[in-house]
Amino acid sequence: MSSPAESRIQSQKLRYCRYVDTQQFPLLASLILPSCTFNFIDYFFSSPIVEPSAAGPVTLAFDSLASWTAYFSDKFKALQTMHLVSGAGEFTSISEDEYEVIFAVIYHAAPKEGETGWQGAGGGHYHERWVKGKDGGGKEDWFLKSVRFERLYWKYTE
Repeated sequence: MSSPAESRIQSQKLRYCRYVDTQQFPLLASLILPSCTFNFIDYFFSSPIVEPSAAGPVTLAFDSLASWTAYFSDKFKALQTMHLVSGAGEFTSISEDEYEVIFAVIYHAAPKEGETGWQGAGGGHYHERWVKGKDGGGKEDWFLKSVRFERLYWKYTE
């Protein structure tokens, strides 16, 4: 059985996925710290969100929610996506106010326009740090402090 903290973090993660998929990027500020760091490690050489590279894995790094949002809101403008978190997550308590969590995720992406064209399916693991803090109204909640996503699977078809 999950602790109240684990249940709330799971709920926050599901909101994260929904806000990204529905492109409600401003709402992410309700669950992600402004200073959150993001690292996306892409072990594949083609993707709708990164430039192809023959040199090996590509890492996208962002030092704030604002820089991450600017990049992904632009990249996702022409896409429809669906992120599915698999399972409850693996929780490690760092302290009473901090958890390290690993979530497995599967996602789908395709152009918004039309019923034909490319489509992709991918998956990997989110390695995240969640901390207890207060929202804008002074209510205690859990916030994403850092995230590293390692994409382990990607299939692209035309």
